[in-house]
Amino acid sequence: MQLKTLTLLGLASAANAQTLADVLAENAATLSSLTSFLQSEEVIYELFANAQDVTLLAPSNEALARLNATPLANELLSDPNYLTAFLAYHVLNGTFYASNLTSSPTQFLPTILDLAAYSNVTGGQRLQVQAADGGVNFLSGNGELSTVESANFNYTGGTIHIIDNYLTIPAPLPAALLEQNLTALVGAVTQAGVAETLTNARDITLFAPNNAAFDAIGNLVSELTVEQLTGILGYHVIVGQTVYSSQIEDGATATTFQGGDITLRVEDGSVFVNSARVVKADVLCANGVIHVIDGVLNPSNTDAEPNPAESTQAPAFSGASSTGGVPFTSGITVPTSAPTEPTATSGPDSGNGDDTPVEAGAAAQGAALGMAAFFGAAVLLAQL
Repeated sequence: MQLKTLTLLGLASAANAQTLADVLAENAATLSSLTSFLQSEEVIYELFANAQDVTLLAPSNEALARLNATPLANELLSDPNYLTAFLAYHVLNGTFYASNLTSSPTQFLPTILDLAAYSNVTGGQRLQVQAADGGVNFLSGNGELSTVESANFNYTGGTIHIIDNYLTIPAPLPAALLEQNLTALVGAVTQAGVAETLTNARDITLFAPNNAAFDAIGNLVSELTVEQLTGILGYHVIVGQTVYSSQIEDGATATTFQGGDITLRVEDGSVFVNSARVVKADVLCANGVIHVIDGVLNPSNTDAEPNPAESTQAPAFSGASSTGGVPFTSGITVPTSAPTEPTATSGPDSGNGDDTPVEAGAAAQGAALGMAAFFGAAVLLAQL
């Protein structure tokens, strides 16, 4: 993926510190829509203006014009809490200059989004950062891509980078799975009655079998009891630890929610979980991260090992075979925006205007309460 080269402007210095308002005014040609948007929400604007040690990822006028033409604009208009969460997801928790963003190929940086209804990740919902060729990409919910157009507009609270697309908040777990066309897994989770448990769990890593993986054991699924299905599904989940692809080391083990251990392997450029290959990595969801795999893991076959030379791994269940259909999918509806299901590759895939976008009026003060702990209660109380 070709990345744009950053224009490093760095207008402010320690000796000549500018406020957020100063930087927005000086870049009105690019950020007038964002400025109007923020100023229409007085409480939120004051919170942003007084925040310290943050990085604001500022969508350009063109980006917000596209937002205004989507259903998302109506959601932001009607729900001040969602508006607060949306804006919070555009703020990194810490000052990250362009040199910090390009210091490694892939990073997962915390944002200040910690509103419980939209994020259940310790330290704030993450944003994937990809660096190459002197440029920076951000991957947000459903793998939506944003590229830094210009960087290092420094101000008293931190720095601002202008991006060419707005960021999308990662969806709750079931919706995130459907966005990836993982209908069999959603159906299995529903049949086992564990959807709510998994959705409410904090800091999860889910190794999610694709539809072909479930088809490969199709002759066995009708014989599974609810207890057996629950155990199999629990063997695919790590609770309390989000493990991103950049953190996976060859030979590492982890204890699953089911209680058994899985083994992670890195061989010939591919990542494997027991014998299943990761075919798409780092799908962000509201409470952690999802890695799509091409096989269903068997808690009774923890020693299953991959054959990296084979594009398709043998099922981890003895006697398994396809029935020519995808089990558990009856009644499961796929969003029209769901991507084509990924296939095995040599390695995991890490993702793929002056109009004011929303005129929501003054945001409800209650919507800002979720960020008060970060920005400082004194700022919020000044508005009451």
